[in-house]
Amino acid sequence: MSHQSMVHRTATMARTYSASPARVFAAWADPEIRRLWGSPSDEVELRIDAADFRIGGEDQQTCVVQGEPVAFVTGRYHDIVPDRRIIYTEVISEADALLGMSLVSAEFIADGSGTRLELTLQTVAVDGSDLLDGVEEGWTSALDRLGAQLMAVV
Repeated sequence: MSHQSMVHRTATMARTYSASPARVFAAWADPEIRRLWGSPSDEVELRIDAADFRIGGEDQQTCVVQGEPVAFVTGRYHDIVPDRRIIYTEVISEADALLGMSLVSAEFIADGSGTRLELTLQTVAVDGSDLLDGVEEGWTSALDRLGAQLMAVV
């Protein structure tokens, strides 16, 4: 039996949106809005199976491609300061196999009449897989879709 080491990465991303911190924060807090922008790619449908946006609350999401589940994400909220920050952990798995975990820190900073969102991901892949690249690419795509969603909502 071979053992692959865990691999770690910290990534920081920033976006500036022409929406108030309250509006950007609300797009994270509302599961229906999050479902629209939170998918890791255009090919993946994000299904929200459970949503409990509060400190200690848990979200359960399924990533679906062509009708088939390909990944499961369970998030637990550790800190929520309305319109300012969200800190939570995500456990990422497929079928019965743990792929890894991320600590996600999102900070909503007023920037003129808009918001600068600073996102930090601290991710560990437990099997040496390409999960680290996938998490970073997925969040890059999601943050771009968040911007489009904020522009579409008046």
